[in-house]
Amino acid sequence: MPRAPAATVSGGKRRPAPAGVDERVLAAGTTLRFVLLLLLLAAAGATMVPRVVRHLLASPQLADKEAGCWLAAGIDTGGPLNASYVQFTRNAAAFKACTARYQQDFDGVSLAVGAGAVAVAVAVYWLLPVWRTRRSRVAPLDVMDVHGGLRPLLDDLVTVAGVTRPPRFVVDPAAPTVSAVAFGRRRGPTIRLDGGLVATCDTHREQFRAVVLHELAHLRAGDTPVTYATVALWRVFLVLVLLPWAAVGVDILLVAGTPGVRGQFAPFNTHELVLGCAIVLAVHLTRAGILRHREIYADLMAVRWGASRELWEAYARQPSWAGPRPLTGFAELWRSHPSWALRRASLTDPRALFALERLPLFLTGLAADVLVWHLGSLPDASVPVRAVLVAGLVVGVGGVALWRAVLYARLTGRPVPSGAPVGLWLGAGLVVGELAGPGAAYNHWLPPHPEALLILVAALVLVMAWTAQNAAWWLGSWRGRSLGPAMLLGLAAPALALASVLWWWYGDGQVLTDGWPYTTAGLLGSYGLPGLPPAHIGPLLEVVAVVGVLPGTDASVESFWWAGVLLWLVPLLALLAPALRPSSGPPKWLTGALSQTAGPPVPVGDAGNRPSLGRLLAAGLAGGLVCWAGLALARSRLHRPGPAAVGTTGPFQLTQLMGPVLVICCAMALTAAVVAAVTDTGRLPAGLVAAGCAALLGAGGNWLLMAADGCLGPLDTVAGGCGWHPWAAGRLLRIELAYTGSLGTLLAGAAAFVGGGAGVLGRRLGRAGRRRSAARGRPRRSRRRVWERGVRLTAVVVVAAGIGTTVFAVQASGSAARPSRSPELMLDQSTPAPSAALVRLEGQAWAGVGGLDHLNAFMSAQRGYTAASKAVGNSTSEAGFATAMGRLSTRCATLDRVTRSARGYFTVPEPTGQRMWSDLLTRQREFAAACRELTRRPGAGTAEAATTARQNAVDATDAMIYWLAETGAIRQKPA
Repeated sequence: MPRAPAATVSGGKRRPAPAGVDERVLAAGTTLRFVLLLLLLAAAGATMVPRVVRHLLASPQLADKEAGCWLAAGIDTGGPLNASYVQFTRNAAAFKACTARYQQDFDGVSLAVGAGAVAVAVAVYWLLPVWRTRRSRVAPLDVMDVHGGLRPLLDDLVTVAGVTRPPRFVVDPAAPTVSAVAFGRRRGPTIRLDGGLVATCDTHREQFRAVVLHELAHLRAGDTPVTYATVALWRVFLVLVLLPWAAVGVDILLVAGTPGVRGQFAPFNTHELVLGCAIVLAVHLTRAGILRHREIYADLMAVRWGASRELWEAYARQPSWAGPRPLTGFAELWRSHPSWALRRASLTDPRALFALERLPLFLTGLAADVLVWHLGSLPDASVPVRAVLVAGLVVGVGGVALWRAVLYARLTGRPVPSGAPVGLWLGAGLVVGELAGPGAAYNHWLPPHPEALLILVAALVLVMAWTAQNAAWWLGSWRGRSLGPAMLLGLAAPALALASVLWWWYGDGQVLTDGWPYTTAGLLGSYGLPGLPPAHIGPLLEVVAVVGVLPGTDASVESFWWAGVLLWLVPLLALLAPALRPSSGPPKWLTGALSQTAGPPVPVGDAGNRPSLGRLLAAGLAGGLVCWAGLALARSRLHRPGPAAVGTTGPFQLTQLMGPVLVICCAMALTAAVVAAVTDTGRLPAGLVAAGCAALLGAGGNWLLMAADGCLGPLDTVAGGCGWHPWAAGRLLRIELAYTGSLGTLLAGAAAFVGGGAGVLGRRLGRAGRRRSAARGRPRRSRRRVWERGVRLTAVVVVAAGIGTTVFAVQASGSAARPSRSPELMLDQSTPAPSAALVRLEGQAWAGVGGLDHLNAFMSAQRGYTAASKAVGNSTSEAGFATAMGRLSTRCATLDRVTRSARGYFTVPEPTGQRMWSDLLTRQREFAAACRELTRRPGAGTAEAATTARQNAVDATDAMIYWLAETGAIRQKPA
């Protein structure tokens, strides 16, 4: 019970709780929010501790060398990430060898420190109850209960509460307040009574009962173990992890290293410090919000057990700080207890427990994004697990809140909330986390294209809107005793669908924050088809190439492409449920949803709120027929490549593969838009159900066309005789289903929003027209007017026209011919030239982490050859000549070895230096070959060739060294 002022409240008769919605009808979702906080703290500690250990124990010289490997590879940490990725792929092997050479391993120390922090957190968790009940502060209940009347009263309240493990009661005689607090572990809970409360036990018995029942409600709900575990972990994380990490971060940002290196990595290090502040904000505000809700839950449970309401009435009447409303609301966010006015109002109407609060949703998105960043150190194989974990927590928190809000609205006759704002607030938190931390920005102050993050916001809006509308359908269909199974099914589908988007985003989509990185020719070339890239790229080929990097590109199970199908099937089950289990009475779960009410205030099972299943199936059939027509038209435009047109084989195969995918996805979008436009409620699930049926029909029709290819006349795309090829067509069907379940579902959802907007606009215009007609005295018609339907479908027609133009009108492009780029240049490298300071730093790094070593090795090998060749020329006997030739052969092997080693080193980041380095490697390779030829065939000709090759190699080496000295990479020519 929160501490209240030292005032008394007169007793009164117990009044029964008024009729209302039972707050326990659905899970509260607070446990998921606690789990998110615990995972956030654990993941943050797992990445912060190694950084602190490394900074304190690592050798600065080796650390600078390891950082130099990045610069030597030409990775511009302040430039576009796509260009850095190109440089990294070119120097991947050299970068790995370089970092392994200078890497310092402190994993053992980090594990020991992390284990010590966990042990301290466990110790704090166990010692918190001991500290709160220390002898210097509290006294046993038997010592304070001098008349012996307090123990029987407390035992009676424990029996009323039904607590399985009776708590230990202690008294704090020095506390004058009329309050109490429950704490401790599950096996040994404790309730501490303040001295003021014990003193008023006889005179204000109802107040005493209310306070104790409130604390027993916390024990009954199991709040205390989770709460104190979070407190212990947070305090240890703050003192032992976060504060040292922040100190190290400030040192790295402002003190450690050279000014040039600090300035180079200043954005990244600043973002990391901001991320630490975001952790503090998310943990504190989220924990305070959870505790405020749990206080209201405990209040309601105490009143249900018979606690008098006079306690809440009296405290609510007392004056409180009445500052400006924004300041009052801001101060409320930081408190762990709600205001007494809200607590009193919640006893009559627990609306606060069913409200969609913006700040918790925003903080959930922010915490999830920070969690993703700290989980980024895990291996790439953990990406599916990370995607499911983050999506499950985000959809779990937001989805549970939506289900509760929809249920409350249906039971109280209020408008059903839309899930779109929930998705927007979750997405806002995620975007703020990406922009504030180094996730999307990395080593920039802001990512070059932050608008790409709107993809994640759109995905969250889609799944949250679907969750709200699907919940409304299931509330009218579910007949079980508990809504738990229906809600679990209604949350699993959007969570897995969001996981599929996150899986694609972590793997491919994240690069879009740096801009579109791919050239069209490079994309086509990356598919590895013969004849690619083509000399002329038409718009259709560009479209299908872009589709190849969108969600659905991976048809493996771990990509979760199949999760999009669940967004079709779950609403379909909601429509089928009443037919499978018909019932005329109210649903069974309704009896436990209302408090002291015989029946629902509104008909929650009203089937009129849902569209007809027959209409949706008919719309899906129509969409499937349109898809078949589109597939036939597309196949008729695919011309078989002739024997002389070998260069068009690759584009033909790509278009044949991706063209049907594009047609099916467009048919899904068109079907969803039309259905949403003519549907009053549940537009998104209705559109997806119809689009799913159209997709299945379209995929099946294309499978038949592919299986019977060669027997269809003008629809054939493969030369040859008529035959049946079901297995070959089945392999293509898997790719089509992957794109249909992921990309097609996203496009259909977006089109449903457009169609729904057109429908709303049409209805509003229709109502306005009917009002004008009624004002003029004209009779109102019962049927909708033709012009109204036309307005409702205007946006759909526009979308359909755009899709048709994109898909069918572009095989012969009228655009100017554009030469293709080589296939290996898949990423666009048109980046601005680096600054002179960066060129100097990169040259210094290139020389410092191995470049000078290779140059010294070249000069040493060259000197060794000179000495060995002179020994051959000075030999006077046959034995001496043989010995000298053996030494020369060894020198030739050394030349060959150092040349191969240098070829595996970094390319020079600066183009002029790279040309000189390439020339040096070529000269050295020619020198080694001439040396070997001299050892095999000694003579004047081979000796002269070897001497010329040696001089060329020496000149190339000197030129490289002088260039490094001129650019400031080295101070002087090495000896």
